[in-house]
Amino acid sequence: EMYKECFKLMDINKDGTIDKNDLRGAFDNVGVLMSEGELDGLLGEIGGACTYDNMVKMFQEKMSGEGNDPDDLIVQAFKAYDIEGKIDVKMFQHALKTWGDKMSKSEIDEIFDEFDIDEDYMVATREVLGLFVAQKE
Repeated sequence: EMYKECFKLMDINKDGTIDKNDLRGAFDNVGVLMSEGELDGLLGEIGGACTYDNMVKMFQEKMSGEGNDPDDLIVQAFKAYDIEGKIDVKMFQHALKTWGDKMSKSEIDEIFDEFDIDEDYMVATREVLGLFVAQKE
């Protein structure tokens, strides 16, 4: 049901297939500008016409595939902020306040008090990951 609602929102011209213009419009509606290449890449993941059935099949394959382990997902999320083994504290704090389950300043301060932050406001990625997942040595 959730997929059906999502599909209906994205199928802007209501023809039963999401094409590049539908996808562009859907992202524009949430304030995200996508390049032609990014749109082509997303549509390419479907493998054929982007009908409701094909979209659901693609999501099911992705969710049952490799790398869907919660720890792997957490590691991948932190790696997006990794710069040569370190995470930019200010950028990461901004993300925690802005996206997903938004955190308060006091919650963020409490977390970051645990870390050894260097003079460039960077913290070792390994140190951050250690709080969230069991590390393999």
